[in-house]
Amino acid sequence: MYIKLSGMQQSVEDVRPSISTPVHRTLSRVKSWCIDTALPYWGDVGFDHRANAFHECLEFSGEPALAARRRTMVQGRQVYAFAHAAKLGWFPQGIGPAIRAAENMIKLHWSPDNQPGWVFSLHPDGTVADATRDMYTHAFALYGLAWAYTLTSGREFRKIADQTFAFVDSCLSSTGDDLSLHNLMNRERRQNPYMHLFEAALTWYEVTGDSIYIHRADEIFTLFTTRFFQPRTSILVEYFDQAWLPIVGLKGRSFEPGHHFEWVWLLHRYRRQTGRMVSGYTEPLFSTAFEMGFVDNAIAAEVQDDATIVSREVRVWPCTEALKAAAAEHEAGREKMAQFTGRLLRILERHFLGQPFAAGWLDHFNSDGSLKAKSVPASTLYHIVLGLAEADRTFNVIPNN
Repeated sequence: MYIKLSGMQQSVEDVRPSISTPVHRTLSRVKSWCIDTALPYWGDVGFDHRANAFHECLEFSGEPALAARRRTMVQGRQVYAFAHAAKLGWFPQGIGPAIRAAENMIKLHWSPDNQPGWVFSLHPDGTVADATRDMYTHAFALYGLAWAYTLTSGREFRKIADQTFAFVDSCLSSTGDDLSLHNLMNRERRQNPYMHLFEAALTWYEVTGDSIYIHRADEIFTLFTTRFFQPRTSILVEYFDQAWLPIVGLKGRSFEPGHHFEWVWLLHRYRRQTGRMVSGYTEPLFSTAFEMGFVDNAIAAEVQDDATIVSREVRVWPCTEALKAAAAEHEAGREKMAQFTGRLLRILERHFLGQPFAAGWLDHFNSDGSLKAKSVPASTLYHIVLGLAEADRTFNVIPNN
């Protein structure tokens, strides 16, 4: 596999880290890049100071893509990224943009058409671009609000969050995963929105201690154990029919290694909050993704349950989710997770981060190694900050700035 950009080719295999390479060296470099370069740039150039909203993406030149629609999901993710960075001491100046964006998200994205729920996206001028209500969007609105709440304990953030959960209960869960025309026509349900709703519920429980939120997480955990996870093949199915049975055919036998790693971290987080045993799920999920999910020293987008690679496309986020999973598994006693973390960080450092401008990232490559991304998406910062924060917390290699 070759990464192609501006006529340059570099073999991924050439940068495979030695097992003897200390993880702290690579983590120190990548964390410093995030703190010193990425966060200041995205908190300034990546934030529309006049509109109090984060830009959807930046051009390869590093300038904002001014015409891009602004998804509610991205606003929620960016609120998280800057709130967490501020609380870690990585970027204390992130408090202002995070709170302003959260308040603006409520003002413009919540029920702007006098219908309940979060709209999918707005035009840059603040008018509705796509009024679809879907669970994925609502999950990240909830997640962003929870992190904004950690900065101010604002009643409005929790009030809207509770209204959002109520809307999900009454209007979204009944249709599977969202109200979009595509999914209603195809009658498909997806696990991914529920995974992020699980994440949002866990976060609201952590910041409030209110058992109502952990009860919500319990319900999704039951869905995971009875529907999503397939014990015979040790995979997490992505697509289901309306009866929550895997879609017939290859689509119902495929998994995304990145989501395996993401669930591993979430399940360990759930275990810490509830005391529930999750090793019967985390161990096979991690092992399947680790053993079957790598292609040419990167993480494949999609794999079949017989180890056949379905898609060789590679992105940033599966690597950062693997960082989180490695941290959680290290704490659970799995060996060689420091070496694995070093390997992941080297992949990120050499092939994704710091390009095409110093504070940017090349988010997505095609199966042939050519660049697929057309811009630098803001949504990726959520993955980067959380992955690095977990690696840093677990291996405790260098102090915060």
